[in-house]
Amino acid sequence: MKHSIFNYISQEVNGPTLLFNTAKETLVELDQKTLDQYERNDLDSDTQAAMADLGFLVADDVDELASLEFKWKNNFTSSKKLELTVMVTDACNFRCPYCYQAHSTHNMGIEETNRLCRYLMKSIDNGVEVINIHWFGGEPLLNTAPIFYIEHFLKEKGIKGSSNVTTNGYLLTEELLHRFREETRIHAFQITLDGTENLHNKTRRHVSGEPTYKRICSNIVSATQNNFFVIIRLNMTKENQNLDAFLAEINALGLPRSRYFIHITNAHEFTNSEKLSNFYFNTAEEYSIAYDRAQDSFTKAHYKFPRNVTRTAGCSFESGNTFLVGTDLKLYFCSSCECTDEFEQGYIDESGQIHLNEHYRNRINASPFADDECRNCVVLPLCMGGCTYCRLRQKKFCIPEKYFLDKYIHKLYTEALSQKEAAHS
Repeated sequence: MKHSIFNYISQEVNGPTLLFNTAKETLVELDQKTLDQYERNDLDSDTQAAMADLGFLVADDVDELASLEFKWKNNFTSSKKLELTVMVTDACNFRCPYCYQAHSTHNMGIEETNRLCRYLMKSIDNGVEVINIHWFGGEPLLNTAPIFYIEHFLKEKGIKGSSNVTTNGYLLTEELLHRFREETRIHAFQITLDGTENLHNKTRRHVSGEPTYKRICSNIVSATQNNFFVIIRLNMTKENQNLDAFLAEINALGLPRSRYFIHITNAHEFTNSEKLSNFYFNTAEEYSIAYDRAQDSFTKAHYKFPRNVTRTAGCSFESGNTFLVGTDLKLYFCSSCECTDEFEQGYIDESGQIHLNEHYRNRINASPFADDECRNCVVLPLCMGGCTYCRLRQKKFCIPEKYFLDKYIHKLYTEALSQKEAAHS
């Protein structure tokens, strides 16, 4: 057997020697004797078998890179599941500086709603077994009629799957929560809080200019009390990168830990974003420094720290049967791309038939495995090339863990020890 190409040894002065496999996300501590035997490829049979089970050793004839690429390509052949992010409007009641949308007012009307229903039925007829809908905007709660219509359709037909809503949370009233619970398959909301109250109110700006933080927090509490799950998203900038006070404010809301988690992402500067000085991170490496500190803040606040996870593609949109559906039923690359011709993937016609174009074919051929830097990177299984939107714009944005891999591995080790101690206490 041979060493996996995705093994990484992390050694700190006076600290443990850790062996980490990025493909399996397995981690072991090695004493000096086992490390020496590992490096000589001279492990005893029992240890060798255990190391093989954990992915640290692979058969001599295994091509791990080819297997990983096969997994990536296979992502586009799925025909049993349909994942749609549906824009019901591009209007918004907020004006956030980093937003990529132009916010011209286009709403999905009854004709487009019926056309989308016809497409969903054709998909079922063609073998799709599960349909997941991610309701999106603009601000989707400004145009809920298509949501309730299609959700009623899905429930009436008994179609498997679930739905969620990405919303700024400002309009998430008790009445809406009740209707969502009783009339739809919606089980979760993604709602952004951009730091502490003062920082949030600077970026999550209502069109009226009034502050939004307290109302959104109140609505998040209501959502969890109504048994919805909430993903609290923070779009990290240079201004809100210190998270200790933010996490304390979230903890003070008293939300059950089982009803939410906090997702950290980089507030990229898009074509339509406001051009602000000393606001956006200029490089992936600069962002990684802030992300490293953010992980430490999560640990101090007794949260599981955020991390990239092993995946089959760099983005959930890198899959077959996965699209952003515009208000006019044109199909676009992802929920972070501008709805322009450059990113249009096709459209759904009046009969509910899908038509894909050359941009779609270019998308599924935009393989990270054609990039020598990616092919030779030990963290490739963790990111699978990262954001395809960035790659298509010639702005590769590597995952932050790449830049502090040793620290990341030791954080995993410390977390595992803490969990072990908690389990035995």
